[in-house]
Amino acid sequence: MIKIRELEKWFGNLHVLKGINLDVNPREVVVIIGASGSGKSTLLRCINFLEKFQKGTVEIDGKVIEKNNEKMINEMRIHVGMVFQHFNLFPHMTVLQNVIEGPTQVKGIPKKDAIKMGRYYLEKVGLLEKENSYPSMLSGGQKQRVAIARALAMEPSVILFDEPTSALDPELVGEVLSVIKDLAKEGMTMVVVTHEMGFAREVADRVIYMDDGIIVEEGCPNKIFDEPKMQRTQDFLSQIW
Repeated sequence: MIKIRELEKWFGNLHVLKGINLDVNPREVVVIIGASGSGKSTLLRCINFLEKFQKGTVEIDGKVIEKNNEKMINEMRIHVGMVFQHFNLFPHMTVLQNVIEGPTQVKGIPKKDAIKMGRYYLEKVGLLEKENSYPSMLSGGQKQRVAIARALAMEPSVILFDEPTSALDPELVGEVLSVIKDLAKEGMTMVVVTHEMGFAREVADRVIYMDDGIIVEEGCPNKIFDEPKMQRTQDFLSQIW
């Protein structure tokens, strides 16, 4: 589904991603862990071309995306959903309007059909009764669940989650992780950047540990959490796990 080869990213003189190679298979849940500043979120944003990288290739569903081809990038984004740390909902739109904006404006789906689809996905995340509410009336957990419904309404092939719970109060984290767990059970291809180690262990098919712009180690959750091979992985986990 996703193939990344020799990805290099600089911010000025700061070398943020250093030759990243990564494959994500259909129906796989890949969870990326690591300290702040290790390059996790930047990698995710490069996959969706929200950040332009200097070297390397990103291939989505068998097609290499040309980094200067806006038409190709926009078409790719229809199939690659993104859920952000800070929700990014439109404050002047109701919950339902937020969810159907992409299907109607980007995919050209008739509003009547989009509303039906939007309500389906709001029910899926447990928020159908909030369809006429505005984002300011919702808790952080509810806003993030609306953001997930919005991503799902585009019916993507893969969803990227950029620290979806880090902006939430602790008591609201569980409701968002529960929705993501359900998506994993249904076979949605996902790449999740998170600091929630218990969630990573439970949901991931593969865990990737990043540090200083490189993939240090990757493997199934039990291998990474119980038998990490690399000293850097061991040191990181000993601090938080």
